[in-house]
Amino acid sequence: MSAITCFIVEDDPQALDYASSLIRKYGNINILGTSDTIKEAAVSVKKLQPDFLILDVFLTDGNAFEFLALFDTIDFKIIFTTSYAKYAIDAFKFSALDYLLKPYDEQEMITALQKVDQDIHKENYKLQLKTLLQNFSNQTASKKIVLKNADAIHIIKTEDILFAQSDNNYTTFFLTSGKEILVSKSLKSFEEKLSEHNFFRVHQSFLINLTYISSFDKRNDQIILDQSHPIPVAQSRKQKLITYIENL
Repeated sequence: MSAITCFIVEDDPQALDYASSLIRKYGNINILGTSDTIKEAAVSVKKLQPDFLILDVFLTDGNAFEFLALFDTIDFKIIFTTSYAKYAIDAFKFSALDYLLKPYDEQEMITALQKVDQDIHKENYKLQLKTLLQNFSNQTASKKIVLKNADAIHIIKTEDILFAQSDNNYTTFFLTSGKEILVSKSLKSFEEKLSEHNFFRVHQSFLINLTYISSFDKRNDQIILDQSHPIPVAQSRKQKLITYIENL
């Protein structure tokens, strides 16, 4: 198997040395160069054309997204690294792209490198990167989430999700349009991403968009969403949900 190539953009000397040592240890990767500034890195990357970057989100002369704006097309994969800015981390989660939260350990880097190695020729990456840039560039705009299954890659506004229902390790998303999207991931993996964006897990099998609550049927312990969707409410979550409704 031919080696893939890497360029590292990092302004912390210790972090640079650490990342470089792990990449060399992994093998099958040639480091073409490094840079600690946006402008210098852009020139080098355009010239050297690496397969992927290790890219720190926040540099002394700007951020990773200002750096990416310097490219007409992005033909390389990226492993983002960051040590702060939770809003940025949320953006990564919603785009289904990988990032390393500093300080990361060797296994986390190896896992990220393995994924880059496996996905180096996949075309869906550009769609995911576009979603990330949209989410990061305007934090007040509608959030989007990437839902991938065997048929397609769906980029969905969170406000268009009515509720999600789990079935073992599968989750079906029910959209306000009436469309349903089945993905092979557990509901729990989406709960973390969506809970800060007005979603609430009312039951082991259901995650709802609180925006669309129409009424609460106390007798049957059901929440009624717009479009007359009855959703069961677990006893353990009932009081918290009632408190939310009463504070509307």
